[in-house]
Amino acid sequence: MALEFIAEVDANSTDTENLVFTGIPQTYDSLRIVGIGNTDYSLSQGMNGVFSLQFNEQTSDSKHAYMRIASDYNSTLSNNEGTYNANYAECGSMSGNAPDNGYWPATYIIDIYNYKGEASNHDVQYFSRSVLATYNNNYSHAAYYAGTYNNGTTAITSLQLKSAFGNWIRFSKFSLYGRD
Repeated sequence: MALEFIAEVDANSTDTENLVFTGIPQTYDSLRIVGIGNTDYSLSQGMNGVFSLQFNEQTSDSKHAYMRIASDYNSTLSNNEGTYNANYAECGSMSGNAPDNGYWPATYIIDIYNYKGEASNHDVQYFSRSVLATYNNNYSHAAYYAGTYNNGTTAITSLQLKSAFGNWIRFSKFSLYGRD
């Protein structure tokens, strides 16, 4: 399994709500996104901040489904047993700018399968992991997500990473890789 770098997006010049990969080649078996980031929104605790994938920048259709299993700083299990017909695919949590007024970014790994829209494979499938550790531990978590996007035979040529609360803050950075 070889990973080949495709592109990188970041919020280094200005804070932005959406980071977008465009022109995704259709030559790989699957995709992987590796990143680090946080939002400028002041969150209360735990996994209140989320970010989502929007395939082909579709923001109005209801073709996404996802679920989450996670453990927060108190070892409290936090499950989202399934959200269907959503217009986004939740795939990560973040701390926001509240913990100790510091920059406590989460790390993300997202694997995306069946993105080429081949009829025999049907829906896009993704699996992701989000991990965060903070100084006072009130925002620390480890979360795992799984989801689908009903793209039919439409190939995925762009991926939008959307900060659900506020903007991605400076130094948030994601890299896209192709895997064969």
